[in-house]
Amino acid sequence: MHFHHSKEAPSGLDPAFGAEVSLETTTTTREEWISSHCTGNKKALLIGINYSGTDSSLDGCHSDVSRMYKFITQTYGFLAENIVVLKDSSKLEDEYQPTKANMLYWMQWLVKDAEPHDSLLFHYSGHGGQRRDRDGDEIDYKDECIFPVDSIPLTDASDEQIMIAHRNVMIDDELHICLVSPLPVGARLTAIFDSCHSGSVLDLPFMYSAASGKLKEGEFIAELDAQKAGEMQKGRGVLAVEKTEKWRIKEKVFEMKDVLEATKDILHETREKLFVEKDAKGALMDLERLNGVKAHVKQVEKLEKRNESLADIVLISGCKDTQTSADASEDGVPTGALSWGLMSTLEENPEPTYLQLLDGIREKLRREKYDQLPQLSTGHPIDLSTIFIA
Repeated sequence: MHFHHSKEAPSGLDPAFGAEVSLETTTTTREEWISSHCTGNKKALLIGINYSGTDSSLDGCHSDVSRMYKFITQTYGFLAENIVVLKDSSKLEDEYQPTKANMLYWMQWLVKDAEPHDSLLFHYSGHGGQRRDRDGDEIDYKDECIFPVDSIPLTDASDEQIMIAHRNVMIDDELHICLVSPLPVGARLTAIFDSCHSGSVLDLPFMYSAASGKLKEGEFIAELDAQKAGEMQKGRGVLAVEKTEKWRIKEKVFEMKDVLEATKDILHETREKLFVEKDAKGALMDLERLNGVKAHVKQVEKLEKRNESLADIVLISGCKDTQTSADASEDGVPTGALSWGLMSTLEENPEPTYLQLLDGIREKLRREKYDQLPQLSTGHPIDLSTIFIA
């Protein structure tokens, strides 16, 4: 095994989000959740982009989707006529090139007319990145994004071509609207993103820990009374609150007598520095900044509600939002680390629980000295002791 590049976008890009989209979606009701049996229609959209001719070329993305195509037809019964593959290859016609317009078109095809218990699979292998959040729904002030082939300019591109290319980046808000929002209750979407900064690339509200199978976010439990919370924890074993890996403001901070100490604590969590520590004017600035951080967190938590889904959405992503995903080589074949780890795990154990699947992928990557930590997130809470199906 040897490493090549990470699947991170070129530095310096902060593209504008070029499409007007509505971000209103329906908040879920717990009694309406239905887990898909995956016994209905099966459709798949596989996208692999190597970015040939750019300064940011990758090696393993085409082989990722080729292997995924073979894997899902042999393992999960997907039919060739219901699978669309997009690759930046001269062997494919224009409509199958992974431009932004084509990706949007085929995403609409994937989710169109979906019904309960259908199984949809989306696999993206290519560059990922982050850009400045513009609507206030990101706790770290950054949107996650992916890069269609026409969003990264060719090596000899003109300034105008570079500017146009930057407009074709796809951010997580747009991906959620295209892939998640249209789906009805009980329809399954299994989304696999083998790209950098992809932990929350679909903006799903529930993320799980491989070590315990518990939710990293605690909104669901926080809304239940103590008795119901206890029943959930006992019966399902996956809905206990765990300290999130993202920073969060805790109300007890504001009950402390020494407000400046509280300010320093919370700003430390956000990796920011205190303006000053002693004089009265500086203290007032500290308090104003603290209130701003607190207001931002409340805004994010409010906006997260809109991203809950009645559909059965499962996202397996290559790494945390703060990490990169490796473009590497396994057994002499170029591959993405997540794509290799996922399919290898399922080949060894075709019927793992969700927890076993996440843990198995991470263990394979750990053994091969990959630093990234694949993530699992969903549109509504699930029991990770159930069997993964697609």
